[in-house]
Amino acid sequence: MLNELYIQNFALIDQLTVAFSPGLNILTGETGAGKSIVIDAINVLLGERAGTDLVRTGATRACLQATFDVALTPHLLPALADLGVEPEDGLLILARDVALEGRNVARINGRQCPVSTLKQVGDLLVDLHGQHEHQSLIREDQHLAYLDALGDEAFIRTKATVADLARQRARLLDELAALHSDERDRLRAIDLIGFQVEEIDRAELMDGEDEQLAVERNRLANAEKLYAGMAAAYCGLYEGDDEGRSVLDMLGDIEMQLASIARIDPQLDNLVTAIQAASEQLAETAHEMQHYRDGLQFDPERLSEVDERLTLINTLKRKYGDAIPVILHYAEEKRAEFDRLVHYEERIDEVQAEIARVEATLTEHATRLSAARRVLGDALAASVQAELAHLGMMKAVFQVHITRQPQATGLLVDGERVAVTPRGIDQVAFYLSANAGEPPKPLAKIASGGELSRVMLALKAVAARGSGVPTLVFDEIDTGIGGRTAEAVGEKLARVAGTAQVICVTHLAQLAFYADTHFLLSKAVDGARTVSRMTALDEQGRIEELARLQAGGRVSEAVLAHIRGVLEEIRSQRPTSV
Repeated sequence: MLNELYIQNFALIDQLTVAFSPGLNILTGETGAGKSIVIDAINVLLGERAGTDLVRTGATRACLQATFDVALTPHLLPALADLGVEPEDGLLILARDVALEGRNVARINGRQCPVSTLKQVGDLLVDLHGQHEHQSLIREDQHLAYLDALGDEAFIRTKATVADLARQRARLLDELAALHSDERDRLRAIDLIGFQVEEIDRAELMDGEDEQLAVERNRLANAEKLYAGMAAAYCGLYEGDDEGRSVLDMLGDIEMQLASIARIDPQLDNLVTAIQAASEQLAETAHEMQHYRDGLQFDPERLSEVDERLTLINTLKRKYGDAIPVILHYAEEKRAEFDRLVHYEERIDEVQAEIARVEATLTEHATRLSAARRVLGDALAASVQAELAHLGMMKAVFQVHITRQPQATGLLVDGERVAVTPRGIDQVAFYLSANAGEPPKPLAKIASGGELSRVMLALKAVAARGSGVPTLVFDEIDTGIGGRTAEAVGEKLARVAGTAQVICVTHLAQLAFYADTHFLLSKAVDGARTVSRMTALDEQGRIEELARLQAGGRVSEAVLAHIRGVLEEIRSQRPTSV
C-alpha cells in the first residue's frame, strides 16, 4: 500500500508530506483547494506525462516521492523481479523530478530508471481512476480492455499469440497486394533495380580499397617531394655529402674512440656495445630509406587511374551509401528484391501458402481467445450486476455483449469471414438496464453520469478482487450522484477498502462518513503566494468538516449532533471485509 507521499513545488503545493493509512482514505476540501492536485501528483509519480506547467511558479524543479509497503503483497514480487526491481526491507520508494530545463529524472529505491519502468511498477501498485474516467464507459472501444484485464496468465499468453499472428497476417496481405500491383510499376522497378545492381557489380568494389587508394594517390601526387626529402635524409645518414661526413661515419669514429679507452677501463665495454648496436640499427634504417626512395614512382598515368577509381567510388557513395560495406549491403538487398520482382508469380504462391498457414493458426487461437472472453463476460456481468445491487441499483441488469464484425476479406471463422485485429475477432460492448421492464441498451445511450459512476465503481470492485493491486485511487467517483445512491457508493468504497487501500477525493459527506482516515485540503496565503495545505483531521475536525460538507455555511449544534450520530451508526455496522 501507499505509506507516504512527499510533494515539493508541484502546482499550488510548495511542500507536503502525507502519511496514508490502510483502509479508506478520504480527501475533502473547498473547490480549488488542491484535492485533485494530490491525485495528479500520484499520477505523474506513477509515470504519466509530466508537463513543465506543473512546476510551481518561481521554482525550477518539482520533486515527488512515494513510499510503498509491499511486504503484505508477495504476489507482486515476481512481476517486480521481471522489471529488475527488488524491494528493500519490504519497501519501494518511487521518485520523480520534473525540471523546467534539462532532463526529468525517475528513480526506484534511489536508482535511476526509465519512466516506462516507473509506469510499469506503478501499474502493479496503484489503480488510479481519474475525474472523468467513467466517461470511458460510453466508448465501446474501451470495453474490450476492461474485460481482458480480468484474464489469467493463460488468457494473456493466448492474447499475445493472437496479436503476433494477426500482425504477421497483415504484413503478408500487404506484401501480396504489392505483388499484385500495376505491372508497369513492376517492370519499371525491375529496370531501375537491375541498373543499380549492375552498376555496383561492375565496379567490383572491395572493402577498404577507397582508403588504400587515398593513401596511394597522396603518395603519387607528392612523389617528387617525397623523393627529394628521402634522398637528403639518406645522404645525411649513410652517404654523406661534399661538405661533411655521414651520421654513420661519425658513429664509426665514436666507436673507435670508445674502443681505445675501453682497453684501459673495461667498464666502458657496454658503451662500445651500445654504439655498435646503434650503428647496425641505423645502417638497416638507411637500407630501408634507400629502398623506399628507389621504389617511388613518378607515374602520371597511375595517378590518373587512381583518380578515376576514387571518382567512381565517390559517385557510388553518393547514390547508394556513405561507405563501401553499405553499398555492398544495398546491392545484396536490391538483388533479393530484383529476384522477387522477376519471380513474383512464384513469390505470390509462397505468400499465399504462408497466409493460409498463419490464418489456420490464427483461427485456432482467436477462437480460443473468443471462447475465453465469453466465459469472462458471463462472470463479469454477474459480478457487476451484484455490485450494482449493493450500490442501490436493485433492478439493474448488466450484460457483456461479444460480437464479430463480418468482413469480406476477414478471417474465416465458423464458416464466416470476420474482421480480425491484433486484439482478436471480438467486439465487446457493455449493456445496462437501470430500471425494471426496460431492455438492456448500450451504456452510451442510456446511462446518466451517476449511473456511469456506479458502473465504474462496480467494475473497479470486481477488478480489485482479481487484480491484486494493493491501492485504488478515485478522484471524484461521486460525480452526478447524491442521496441514498451516495450512501451506497460510500458503503461500497468501505467494503472495497476491506481488502485494498482506497484513496478517494469527494465533495459528499455521504462518502466521507465511511473514512478510516479523513484529510482536509485548504488554501492559504503565505506571504504573497497561495499554497495548498493537507491535514489529517482528528475526531472534532472531522465532525466539523462533515458538517460543512452536509450543511454548507449553516452548521448548527443540531447538524453536529446528527453528524456524530451517523458516525456512530456507521462504525457499529461497518463490515470488516468485502
